[in-house]
Amino acid sequence: MKGVLSVYKYFDYIKIIGVWISGISLIGMMLFIVYDVFLRNIVENSINGGFEIVQNYFMPIVVFPSLAYVYSSGVLPKMDMLIERFKNKTKMFIIIGMVLIEIFVLILMTQFSLEYALNGLEREIAFPAAGTLYPLYPIFFFVPIAFGLIIVENIFILIRNLIEKQPSFLFKGEDKK
Repeated sequence: MKGVLSVYKYFDYIKIIGVWISGISLIGMMLFIVYDVFLRNIVENSINGGFEIVQNYFMPIVVFPSLAYVYSSGVLPKMDMLIERFKNKTKMFIIIGMVLIEIFVLILMTQFSLEYALNGLEREIAFPAAGTLYPLYPIFFFVPIAFGLIIVENIFILIRNLIEKQPSFLFKGEDKK
């Protein structure tokens, strides 16, 4: 388990980088919106295409890079309240089954979102804002990367549950607070 923990430490760094990317994007979005509101109220002119830029660039970059960290933190709802009523062997069986189903579904989501991103890259999908076309296809790649990181997190959870006797939906168990 120590080797898995050392590998997971590096994976934690990747998740923290995603949180930083999301945080910087959130700050950028706030500054962009504040600047737009300032221009609209003081100069009586706003940033042309500001809404589209926030919608198509900032919002996806706020959500997707930090998704693996949010998933691993345990704040997303699971069936843990129901599962706590079972014995450890039953809990282990249910948790491993659920993690395997999640991995399967996430693999499909990753595959389809990667195909969509590659299609967008091939077609060079863009969005119009204030008479200018801005490329949208680079943002599409955040989605399969986020789902891929959640798959890796689920693999760590699966390994933890196979090695240790105490079943858990989290890799680090209850000490991850």
